[in-house]
Amino acid sequence: MRFVPVRFVNKEYEMARSCRFIVTADDFGLSPLINRGIVQAHRTGIVTATALLVNAPATDEAVELAAQTPGLQIGLHLGIVEGYALTAAHSSITDSLPYFGDGRICLHRHWRPFLGRYMSRKIRFSDLEAEFEAQIQRFHQLFPAVDAIPFLNSTQHLHILPGISEIVIRLCKKYRIRNIRVPHHLISEPSRISRRILSFPYMILGSLFARKCRAAGLGHAEHFAGFLRCGHQDEESLRAIIARVPDGTTELMLHPGFDDGALRGSLPWAYADFDWSGEMAAACAQKVREVITARGIHLARF
Repeated sequence: MRFVPVRFVNKEYEMARSCRFIVTADDFGLSPLINRGIVQAHRTGIVTATALLVNAPATDEAVELAAQTPGLQIGLHLGIVEGYALTAAHSSITDSLPYFGDGRICLHRHWRPFLGRYMSRKIRFSDLEAEFEAQIQRFHQLFPAVDAIPFLNSTQHLHILPGISEIVIRLCKKYRIRNIRVPHHLISEPSRISRRILSFPYMILGSLFARKCRAAGLGHAEHFAGFLRCGHQDEESLRAIIARVPDGTTELMLHPGFDDGALRGSLPWAYADFDWSGEMAAACAQKVREVITARGIHLARF
């Protein structure tokens, strides 16, 4: 299937009256089964890009798979929680538990303890900036031929929080990262009430972050999908999202993979009920592709 690159001119999208659909698989590098599922969802499905964790147990394998899959665009999944601390020192952003089981220092295991420390002003922004820069530099070490990282997002979208967002924008400008995820203008999708309630602060913070990005000249999709059913997309929900995709550029976040019981067991606070295989099956479903074709939607990359 032909991919359409999304280009930016003078801080705004070079827009056409058509639907451009960027389908991004998060968590590349998290585990071998997740890695292989993402590649499968690209080769036989609608995934056009993936966000790489450079601080995860299967990062090196993901890089090898990326070399074998040149059509899959690779961006950076900035690890704010749920990953190794590349600074390799205990700080305000690290967890007491080395939860990957190999003794290495890890970032906070979940967004809830991180957010608690952030709200009580116990997170030192200097610790975050050092970790972020280490991860960006690690990406360039893994992909030395890449002149600039094509896009960036983060674990749990925590990069949109005030104070953190300014650090991320500053580093994007320093390292010439032109595109970033902005979770605002959420496309409606079937979801739990609890997830809908959680979406309101994200949309508010996302709208504020969008203004900062535009002022800094960073590109982002105008609409975002996948937040309301994170980890639980199926064929029906994807078809419902695609039916609502508006003109312009939309990014859809997915988490495809082969089911990983070991990962679910070691990180239950994050993945207890994730349906990786269900999301992969949905991304590869023929009827999903048919709806995309019928609507004249262009699968795109950043």
